Amino acid sequence: MKLSFLTLILICFTTSVEAQTQFFVSNQGRAKSDGTIKRPYKNISDAIEKAYTVSSDTVEILLRKGRYDIDKTIEVNQHWKGKQLIIRSYNGEEVSISGGKSISAKKLSKVSDKDAYLRMQPAYRNLIKEIDLKALGIKVADLRASGFGRPSSAAWTEVFVNKAPMSLSRWPNDSTVLIGKVLEAGTNQHVSKAGLPIFKYNESRPSAWSKAEDFWISGYFAHGYAGDMIAVQKVDTVNKTIHPAQQTVYGFMTGAPWRQWFALNLLEEIDRPGEYVLDAKRSKIFIYLPDNKIENVDVSILDAPLLAIENCSNVTVRGITFEYGRSMAVYMEKTNQVVIDDCIIRNMGGVGVSIGQGTEQPKGLTLNPHAAEAGGVPVSRKLGDLLGKVYEDVLFNRQAGTNNGVRNSYIYQTGAGGVSLGGGDRSKLISANNFIENCAISDYNRIEKSYRPAVWMDGVGNRISQCDIQDAPSMAILFHGNNHIIEYCKITNVCQDVDDQGAIYYGRDPSERGNVIRYCYFKDLSPRHRVTATYHDDGACGAEVYGNIYFRAGSLPVLIGGGSDINYTNNIFIDSPVAIHLDNRLQGWSKKTMDAGGIFDKRLQAVRHTEPPYSSAYPKLVNYWNENPAFPKRNKISGNLFYKIKSSVRGETQWGELWNNWSTDNDPGFVDPTDPLKGFKANAAIYQYIVDFPQIPFDKIGCTLPTRY
Repeated sequence: MKLSFLTLILICFTTSVEAQTQFFVSNQGRAKSDGTIKRPYKNISDAIEKAYTVSSDTVEILLRKGRYDIDKTIEVNQHWKGKQLIIRSYNGEEVSISGGKSISAKKLSKVSDKDAYLRMQPAYRNLIKEIDLKALGIKVADLRASGFGRPSSAAWTEVFVNKAPMSLSRWPNDSTVLIGKVLEAGTNQHVSKAGLPIFKYNESRPSAWSKAEDFWISGYFAHGYAGDMIAVQKVDTVNKTIHPAQQTVYGFMTGAPWRQWFALNLLEEIDRPGEYVLDAKRSKIFIYLPDNKIENVDVSILDAPLLAIENCSNVTVRGITFEYGRSMAVYMEKTNQVVIDDCIIRNMGGVGVSIGQGTEQPKGLTLNPHAAEAGGVPVSRKLGDLLGKVYEDVLFNRQAGTNNGVRNSYIYQTGAGGVSLGGGDRSKLISANNFIENCAISDYNRIEKSYRPAVWMDGVGNRISQCDIQDAPSMAILFHGNNHIIEYCKITNVCQDVDDQGAIYYGRDPSERGNVIRYCYFKDLSPRHRVTATYHDDGACGAEVYGNIYFRAGSLPVLIGGGSDINYTNNIFIDSPVAIHLDNRLQGWSKKTMDAGGIFDKRLQAVRHTEPPYSSAYPKLVNYWNENPAFPKRNKISGNLFYKIKSSVRGETQWGELWNNWSTDNDPGFVDPTDPLKGFKANAAIYQYIVDFPQIPFDKIGCTLPTRY
């Protein structure tokens, strides 16, 4: 009887402990609570702190429906030691973690400032409302320069209506205008010695801005891959000149169709619903509200990650919406098996998710000598000048951990990219196995447009799989490093504005080998300028590209820029003027990259390319300098279909080995020629004309998430 009694006590105690492995959080929670469904915690951080103290292997933190506004980052750190921590919505209830503040429509009033009112166009003055941020206790973050070579940082204070971002007032509304005569380029070998830019405008409208106090211009001022947004000092309406207050990397140029500009944040140009002006001097937002019923008005406030997971393992975040922060939604560092699953990340001012560190940009080096080479020092919870750091230090280890990823999630309406995916050790070729899987990423360049792709990937052995990426002015995927896999992705309507850029892009490092691009679908990339679907830039080498479909995929669907050992096999090219471009730029205009002590030499020395693990992983790399590396070699183009392609391969045949390809203007056997993803008929001609053409897994391409926006 004593033994039975003790057993019963033990069972009851165990049941009690197991019950405490679920902790509830609710906006209706109170300060004194125990985390049960009847007495939930009010703050998510309190539940996480409690989870640290529980001895159970698995702990669930269940969030009840509602919006959780936070004013500091929610942290999961080294105190978590269990086998699985799950933070999720309870029973699929709608849960939002917000870095902003909701504003009642009653707080939007008529424009009270007389000077501001008179600067507005008479037809719209009484349609525009003002939000007095100071009266609401909201500190204003002003506009900042945003563009190529500039460090990524928190966005300015933004306003969102009905869960959609509003736009800074703009002229012209839906287009850009050519840069007029450049009187001062604003650049020099030593930027500090250059004057500020000055250029003429050719239109009449800028002459109406003589009283403008704080406005900006944006555009592609020199090169078509280097967009920028800078402040304006003044408009000279007599001489019809615009005087920017800041410099850009390449200065101002004319003579190319992409060298255009547009103006932002002018009270004089609020003339359509959804536009606003951020007036930091008055601590106000002036907004022309959308025509539809106003249900929500929000402003972004928090300039740090909404959630940071660091120095721990085995954490899953599921079924939560992250929104209205000025920085990133989720940050990870030194983690293992941390997964963001079935979440929505939207309306953020920065990147959606960063897996790994960024860098802190030393002041004064942004444009000296070159913005993309400034670098900086490692820093947590920011991206900063990561682009420059990786360019400067190819072995930079972001401490991104292993087996971490984002899956089954929507990322859209972000300011500076979708996911920054680091991980792996390039010095030792150790893979991280971090991943992005079955995600829909779109509209991800609201604030920062240049080199802020849907997915940035670096390090070794990471994967982007089954993602839909669409609707962006610039890249879809930019990667650096080795042994990455990009597969089953559907990439449409990206690179809308740029010149000389690719939907998938990498380059300038012959040691970046072992990368695979397979079974991806590229559709409707702009043919206006030099736009590429897969771009192997400036001597890039050693990639395997197979089973992809290029359908109206830019003016140059494939560009192999002087590199070697790149294989294109069993790809399908449809309806483009040129399919594959090959060149020998390392023998011509880019030959300086081959100089002793130059960029290639430094990068190959950094990885010790003649020693293991590089020599064993990539035997052809060992003799790189002994085989006339400036001459492209061993680029194999075989088993590809060229359907309605005017020129299959542009470039000299000696730069590529071509065989078993088929070029035709006749239907090669598609089930539906207007929708190549429906595949080929069983008796399709392609199987007769291309020897051993495989069955491409068309049905696996693209994410499986339903359309939600």
